[in-house]
Amino acid sequence: MAFFKIMSERLGPKDSKWERMRRRTFNFLHGTTDNLVDAAATVALSVDPTGAAAGFGANLTKKSVNALLGQFLEDPSLQAAYQSLREQLGRSGKRFLVTIDDIDRLEDEHVRSIMQMVKSIGQLPNVVYLLSYDRDIVWNALDQGAMRAGPRFAEKIVQQEIELPRPSRNALLAILDEEIFFLTADAPNSTRWQYLVRDGVGRWIRSPRDVIRLANAVKFSWPAMEGEIDPQDLLAMEGLRLFDAGAFSWIRDNRDFLFNEGRFVLSSDEVKQDAVDGLKKRLSADIKSQVLRVLAVLFPQAGKWFEGRDSFVEEAHVETVRRRGVASADGYDTYFGLYPSTDAIPRAVINDLMGKLENADDLERIIRSYLGRTNSRGELMIAKLLDELRIRFRAPQPAEPKQGLLDALYRVGEEIISIDHDAGTFELSHSAQLRFLIRNMLEQWGSEEAGYHMLEAFQKSTSVMFMAEELTDRGRELRVFKSASSEEPTITLDAFNKLGEVFLSKLYEALTAGTLSEATYYFNIVRVWSYLAGNDQPKKWLTEGMLRSGTFMAKAARGLVSYSIGTKTRRYTMRDYPDADLYDLNILVDAGQKHLKSSDLTDDQRSILSAIVRGSKQFKQGRSPEAADLEAEGE
Repeated sequence: MAFFKIMSERLGPKDSKWERMRRRTFNFLHGTTDNLVDAAATVALSVDPTGAAAGFGANLTKKSVNALLGQFLEDPSLQAAYQSLREQLGRSGKRFLVTIDDIDRLEDEHVRSIMQMVKSIGQLPNVVYLLSYDRDIVWNALDQGAMRAGPRFAEKIVQQEIELPRPSRNALLAILDEEIFFLTADAPNSTRWQYLVRDGVGRWIRSPRDVIRLANAVKFSWPAMEGEIDPQDLLAMEGLRLFDAGAFSWIRDNRDFLFNEGRFVLSSDEVKQDAVDGLKKRLSADIKSQVLRVLAVLFPQAGKWFEGRDSFVEEAHVETVRRRGVASADGYDTYFGLYPSTDAIPRAVINDLMGKLENADDLERIIRSYLGRTNSRGELMIAKLLDELRIRFRAPQPAEPKQGLLDALYRVGEEIISIDHDAGTFELSHSAQLRFLIRNMLEQWGSEEAGYHMLEAFQKSTSVMFMAEELTDRGRELRVFKSASSEEPTITLDAFNKLGEVFLSKLYEALTAGTLSEATYYFNIVRVWSYLAGNDQPKKWLTEGMLRSGTFMAKAARGLVSYSIGTKTRRYTMRDYPDADLYDLNILVDAGQKHLKSSDLTDDQRSILSAIVRGSKQFKQGRSPEAADLEAEGE
């Protein structure tokens, strides 16, 4: 703000570079003694009441603006210096334009100081001031002081006042588009985007300053979240934060409502309506409908609560998750964490996988890197990875499946389904995610082509257990195995039989090598084996194994029991009457009692065998094991 000093230096004699440096060094070390510089310091302090310009006269920093001006009027040396500056300006033939911007952002007292300076000692020849301000704010600040007498004080200062033209909405949006082109360049011009612009962005952007505020916000946020959240949703959320703070706070504080978690799990409509009513009370009547429309577009699954039963909802939830919108849990957590959520699979990983669908080796490596990992909620990361992949092969815009991905899934399939982990009440298990992913891929191929792809994967596979799981799923679809499912077949019966031939060949190889018993469990192995080759061989293998080993029997019994979820320890109960063509109740009782006397079993294996012995005895007596267990608990 010390422009008077600058002008005096420009108007003075043109010393050499070394002389100017010598003079600046002397003034810095000893303090300036030039009356003209002291006058400049006095005026600078009146312009900058905060004291930021006090480096020119440190002895003046503690004086008030009025005192400084008073000193100027009373001190002949300062008046002489000021007069010298006026004379130099008059003789210079140069004109100076001094711009003072954002006056309306100062405190009222500082506004009055600025305007007083311009009117009094700031009136210098060949100097023109361009003042930028909001008229109502500045005029009110001046009228609150004691300076007004007669006409408004501002009218005595400002010779010409020009009202800047109000920029059109389209012009402002064009400026915003230029500022954030990096964010929206590749974003689709969808109906949802048009709603966000109409009811959000277009309402928020009323001045160039609004444009800069919003642009700066996304310029800060995007580098931390690039690729991990939908760019249009990020822009809308930043707009809500800056311009609709009440709605933004509600979104931040109501994650459980938006994702049906916590107290909103299975809650009544009244409870949910009460939560939304709290939001609506925060919104002024003139913008309520527009704010609620923005929220309904951002969170389509909750649209009916924001706008009623007839709320417009454009996209399916699977599409929201696919583009990592803020209405997906991963997108929401990324935005409010200002960093990709550690509970989510990074979109970069998904994009990498989808770009390598033909490369089974790379796909296997990436998939294996998530085996054994859990997030902060205790969820299996492999289940989340499979879910992300499954979304890519579901309608409305499914990706094209490739053989490489199917081969990779067959390589790691047994390890995935062997993970002993219970999913949450409303979550799909890792095994279910894998089965659905493969089914979605087969559906995209169509039943004829799907059979060829499965046959190629079977021929490459080394897991008899996983092949048995796959044949069981396809057999249920074909009604080869009893099932309540109404799903359409994904392969033909002819393809199923060809797959069965490959399965039997590899099963006998494993049987000869003695590795078949290394599978995690046997239920579907013996089911498919029995269907394809009759009951004798699988029954003999089961009977001999159960009599020989408690560990073998626990694996064989896994398909015969159900267990409790959510209890500290699992409580197993024998399910339906076992297939008599494969399981002998007497063998189950005798082998189970024998192995329960051994100390080599784990607690979980012992619990399984106890349930088998107890349940088999109940079946022999013509009673249901579940009913008997309930009676025992009641006693």
